[in-house]
Amino acid sequence: MASLTGSTPGYFDAIGAAFTGLDAVAKAEAEQAKRNNLIYHALYEHLTRLRHSFECWENQCRFADSFKLDTEESGFPTYHQVLNLQDSANRREERLLDMDEPADIREQMIDQLLRYKQFPARQQRQMAERLFLDGLDGERLYAPFTEPQALRLSMNPRSKRPFYVMHWSVYDGRANLPLIYFAVIEDSSEHAPAVPKQGQSGHRRNAFGQSPFGGLPNFHQREQFRSFAQNHSSYSLNLTSIATAMDRDFPELHPKQLRRFILGPFYAGGVTRHNAQVQSVLDEVTDPADAWLLTWTMQELYSKEEIPAKHGLWGGSPAKEVFFIDTGDVDCAAQGVSSIERYALVPHNAYQAAYAKGLADEIFKDYQCYIASGEHILQNV
Repeated sequence: MASLTGSTPGYFDAIGAAFTGLDAVAKAEAEQAKRNNLIYHALYEHLTRLRHSFECWENQCRFADSFKLDTEESGFPTYHQVLNLQDSANRREERLLDMDEPADIREQMIDQLLRYKQFPARQQRQMAERLFLDGLDGERLYAPFTEPQALRLSMNPRSKRPFYVMHWSVYDGRANLPLIYFAVIEDSSEHAPAVPKQGQSGHRRNAFGQSPFGGLPNFHQREQFRSFAQNHSSYSLNLTSIATAMDRDFPELHPKQLRRFILGPFYAGGVTRHNAQVQSVLDEVTDPADAWLLTWTMQELYSKEEIPAKHGLWGGSPAKEVFFIDTGDVDCAAQGVSSIERYALVPHNAYQAAYAKGLADEIFKDYQCYIASGEHILQNV
């Protein structure tokens, strides 16, 4: 872990450019986004929250003494910074009551300069904190845990069961990484909600992609499912462990697919230190807005069959999912998933530097690589 001081502006320039690059990737993949519209909007919701958190952290650094960053592993802020930002949002109104208005602080700054011929350092910090609090919107922050929301309620024509497409997110406290989950779950319980008729929408959303259901559509299971998601979403758990536990703890909820989007690690020139080869390239790029590399991973696990429930005079057993793990792929077998996709986003200047050093093929060999050049994206490199 490290506290950012002089390198703080460069780090936020880099992460800001990375988010701009992600927007360009989304635009370049517009057709794919249309085919997976629900997933795209939900993913964008969580990334928008994370981007707002970074904007708030950047404002906070103008008056805070230090900013803790995981420079050795993830390249993202530490979990403490996420909690600290959430706490600031909770106490925002209380703190604003004790602060002067921006116009009053400006007058104090001018008075300090003209009357006393002194630099208004104290007033400058007050203004920075005031602007930080004014821009802090707790409802738009990337929280330590964002509760599950239903993207879709529909009917499986084969099983005749309603199914839900759910999503939620966490900021993992040990790995210091943002994790976003998607799950397709069938419901065989008597409390399953009615499915909208054909032609009616089963997935209305507000501006943040949130469903009118407010959580799992099955009200009788909603709170238990929320607690399960909160307690079973850590980075240390593989998808097989999570899905198996869900299948066990909810006999009438049947997880058919589970996806995990892992944003990071993030590498920034002159700041992070978790990959010597990558850092040797980024440290030679002079502009912080071009001295970065963002990676992300999409893991997927799906059920290949369901073993039906058994009932009898001497007991029985609930239905059980059999999940497919690609044992022919070493990474999939080790991580307990059906498939893994890895992506990398890098500025054109940084990619050129890696190519000039003869490291491009080695650094990006396991990734689907996107190269950002202004508002343009070169893909499938």
